[in-house]
Amino acid sequence: MSEGLDDKEPKGKGQLYADDDYLHLTKRFGIIAGSQLPLHYMLALKSSWSPISYLTRLSHEELNPYHRALGRIILSFLSLHASFYLDFFIQKSLLTKRIRDPDVILGLLAITAFLTLGTTALTWIRRKYYFLFFIIHVTTSILLLPILYFHVSHLRIYILESALIYIILIAQRNISTQTIPNAKITHMSHKLLSITIPLPPSSAKSNKQIYHPGQHIYLSLPSHSKLRLNPFTIANLPEKDTHIRLIVRTLNGTTRLLYHHASSTPKTTIPPPTSPPKITNIPLKVEGPYGSTSTFPNLTTYNRILFVAGGVGATFTLPIYRDLISQASRGNIRFIWAVKKVEDAAWGFEYLDDKGMEGVELYVSNTSNDTIRTDRNLSSDARRKEDEEEEGMELQEHAGLLDHATDPSSLPSSSSQPSTLPPFQTIYPHRPDLKSIVNEVFSTETPDSFLYPPTKTAILVCGPAGMGAAVRREVGVWIGSGREVWLHCEEFGW
Repeated sequence: MSEGLDDKEPKGKGQLYADDDYLHLTKRFGIIAGSQLPLHYMLALKSSWSPISYLTRLSHEELNPYHRALGRIILSFLSLHASFYLDFFIQKSLLTKRIRDPDVILGLLAITAFLTLGTTALTWIRRKYYFLFFIIHVTTSILLLPILYFHVSHLRIYILESALIYIILIAQRNISTQTIPNAKITHMSHKLLSITIPLPPSSAKSNKQIYHPGQHIYLSLPSHSKLRLNPFTIANLPEKDTHIRLIVRTLNGTTRLLYHHASSTPKTTIPPPTSPPKITNIPLKVEGPYGSTSTFPNLTTYNRILFVAGGVGATFTLPIYRDLISQASRGNIRFIWAVKKVEDAAWGFEYLDDKGMEGVELYVSNTSNDTIRTDRNLSSDARRKEDEEEEGMELQEHAGLLDHATDPSSLPSSSSQPSTLPPFQTIYPHRPDLKSIVNEVFSTETPDSFLYPPTKTAILVCGPAGMGAAVRREVGVWIGSGREVWLHCEEFGW
């Protein structure tokens, strides 16, 4: 915990070399860990300025797993560094003396802070208490720098580098953030929000493409401008539609804050599903866009393309699908969309013409509240009450994701005036059988599929964790048989 410690401590004649080796190893643990801090902070950059993003062509959410992995390595080395020093102090009867020294006090504060970071970053804690994790993570990451700077002198070069990276991060995020005074929030249901944001002036006047399909942005209220916690995927093509559209579920945290800021509802409740849709103007700070889709391969060069979306996961896949069919004939393109209720897909068909509708297959899992017929002229009851006991996020993993088709004869008959439904080619009253769908994609061979050039298949997935895992498992079988496949599963790990 302190440079030059071996000069301060008395050494037995026979233990001189052993103590030197022990203390040298102990110091190396700390120095190696400290030397990785600049890289660790750089991996957290949400910026196109990041040299790591530039070299790897990976966006910040794709680099985040490496940020967490390096954090665990640093924590392991620092834990060994602290443990070895404490063991040395105890064996030399120096603990009561050294525990009062500033360098040791700062060292203990540093390892406590790192252990707090590591504990709160555990997956189950991070997902269940994300706001708490975020506040602790950001605050502790800032406080650690001066603690380590004054702990020992030989770490200061790494601390200054980390501080510079942090300053660049703050500057870049502020530069890429614009205030939009007239965003509109529409309460589509008692938990679903539609946020429409006019294009920022700089984007509207630019001749360069700024927004790519499938990218995401961060939102905050001017009164809470520092709380940009969650990414929101852009659900449309901003430069084509002249606005940014977001579809979000009202949960705890940012979405609930947005909801209650735009309504007169008490902050402890969510309004009943019978409340009429309400459109509210609200100022928002918009940061971004971010995302790796600008580096995706040219999908028009692929023979077969499969999109799989679960719930609001279509906010990622639908813009890419729209962009693709606008560039090429629809061809062998399938869009699988699994939702709980038909109404959950209403926002999507607003952006699809007849050509786009032909490739969409809608799967509806909640058939107790919606009546569905499986022909093209389908109808359902007008908006029903949403289950008030529904828990969790729309993209939560559902049990029985690969269930086989439900017998349509078991569905209730329609007893009320039907509402207008999207003219999708096919609507199924059950969850998609992903194994059969993937097998169908690969088994539909063209006559020249085994000749040069080989058939290329692209698959894009965004949905529950179980959905992504199921698709990866089934696609892996075909990759193992030698098929040329590009697979992308959009998942945020925070």
